[in-house]
Amino acid sequence: MKVLNRWKFAVRWALCHLFLSAVVALISAVLVFQYWYGMPYREMLGVGGIYVLILIVDVVCGPIMTLVLASPTKLHREMRLDIALVGIIQAAALVYGLNVVWSARPAVLAFENDRLVVVAANEITHAELAGAPSGFQSLPFSGVLKVASRQPRDNSEFLRSIDLSLAGLSPALRPSWWLPVSAQHTQMRAKAKPLAELVEKRPDHALDLQSAAKRSGYPVNALTYLPLTSSKTKDWVALLNSSMEMVGYAPVEGF
Repeated sequence: MKVLNRWKFAVRWALCHLFLSAVVALISAVLVFQYWYGMPYREMLGVGGIYVLILIVDVVCGPIMTLVLASPTKLHREMRLDIALVGIIQAAALVYGLNVVWSARPAVLAFENDRLVVVAANEITHAELAGAPSGFQSLPFSGVLKVASRQPRDNSEFLRSIDLSLAGLSPALRPSWWLPVSAQHTQMRAKAKPLAELVEKRPDHALDLQSAAKRSGYPVNALTYLPLTSSKTKDWVALLNSSMEMVGYAPVEGF
């Protein structure tokens, strides 16, 4: 009977803990998916599965520890201490997970030669941000910084750029090469192709492209596109209006 009462007591505490954990998880999920990883970035950078795993571990482990530790035979002071320690461990794990996800958030959307590149915050050497043009020397807390990559100034810089690109450091990842995206609108227009051409070129994805155009509020014939890439994938396209603003996207290879 004492064992049964003990488990009833522990289950009640664990359920309360589970409810509070779920509320905190919901709030943190809104922060991650609404402010840090809006579409299409959450799919392009593959954060969904990783963060869900973090939440599951955090939400489940806390109540399980409470289930094990809670007992009606303990003094109130002992119970408070046990629950406080569990809460501290759980909060520390969640903060660590949030920090990892935040450091890998999409921070820059850069036009680079013939594509738009999504750059994560941890892909940028932060020490080099001081060399970026005014207005681009810090990364936003949420959303992306929209920039364009400039061309090499001379042959020496051109050769150096090739070496850096071969080492995995493309111009989009170099703050000193950033320009306001408006400075490259002419080149963007030259590189962007009519969306209608991609619909014909990718008939198996025609419905996806037409649906993306409809969501953007523009007809297919009024849109152009550029490949939309990241370090994780190159199988997306960005839909652009006449002002070269990204108004939509689709999971379709655009090269």
